[in-house]
Amino acid sequence: MTVIPVASTQTAEASTVKLAEYAQSIQVCECAFWGVRNSPCPDREACRDIWTKTQRDEIAFYLAEAQEELEREIGYFIGHKWVTAERWAYTAPVQARWGYIVAGGVKAETAISLSEPVSYASTDPAIVGPIATTVTDEDEVKAFHTGTDIEVDPSDIFISGGSVLITIPRCRLVDPSVADNPAAGLDYANVANFAATVDVKRVYNDTSTQAVLIRNSCLGDCDETRSSVCMQVRYSQISSVYAPYSASNLCGCCPDFVELNYLAGTDMTKQARDAIIRLAHSKMPRNPCDCSPIDEFWKRDRHVPEVLTAERENCPFGLADGSWIAWCWAKAMKLVRGATL
Repeated sequence: MTVIPVASTQTAEASTVKLAEYAQSIQVCECAFWGVRNSPCPDREACRDIWTKTQRDEIAFYLAEAQEELEREIGYFIGHKWVTAERWAYTAPVQARWGYIVAGGVKAETAISLSEPVSYASTDPAIVGPIATTVTDEDEVKAFHTGTDIEVDPSDIFISGGSVLITIPRCRLVDPSVADNPAAGLDYANVANFAATVDVKRVYNDTSTQAVLIRNSCLGDCDETRSSVCMQVRYSQISSVYAPYSASNLCGCCPDFVELNYLAGTDMTKQARDAIIRLAHSKMPRNPCDCSPIDEFWKRDRHVPEVLTAERENCPFGLADGSWIAWCWAKAMKLVRGATL
């Protein structure tokens, strides 16, 4: 039996494919997906069954697992992630583990406004702000359930004239205290079912910490000697970087190792999203929902042909159609890196 780890309140998302995006892709009424009843649903959203937190947790688990398997195969992140203290024997240049390096640095957060009120006064979506800010990049602005690291997925973030305005569909704001919703669903009209506030933060790449040169016993003792330096990206795609060494580093000793901190990855594409979802479905031991449209998606990706080619039989992701589609995408997108000079 597969054990699905769950969060104590809202569902924690680890995949670049957000749960709201997943719901849209498989034609589920988004509010029903978040456990809310009697909510407006576009005609294209064929499934209107109320989902439970257990179902959402299961989807989040398999989306994250599928993405990790794909990333290990292709050699780079789908979306952008930070890598911290990746250690290598010192060379010049160094080839890092993950391709498509954006820049050296570590993940950093600063508060823009904590416990910022959410307004449900107008029609859906809900409004947060405007909030005064010096941040100019919308991609760096994130909203979280107050006092947690559970991110809320906005429909739009707009910065103008030194302030930021965030719009969030109401059903994505189910209050963490009632996130484990009853099977009958939460009442859409009852504002008390939705978060009264959110934490708005800047999440960005802090370039003050990039690489660390390390020498064992540089001063004749048993301790490591460490020296922070900048990291120069030589070839982003193949992750070739320099961590420059000079006589002033490590008391003039040549480094033994280097630890790299960097942001890497590519933008999500429709093809990457489809590969993650289809591989996730192929890994699910049961249909995530009894709704017939969802059942069709799940059966499509779990289907195993009666006749298999030798290549298909050796597919490392599995024999199901969803596994095969994901593997074909991974083979086509795999990053091939040789030695760099």
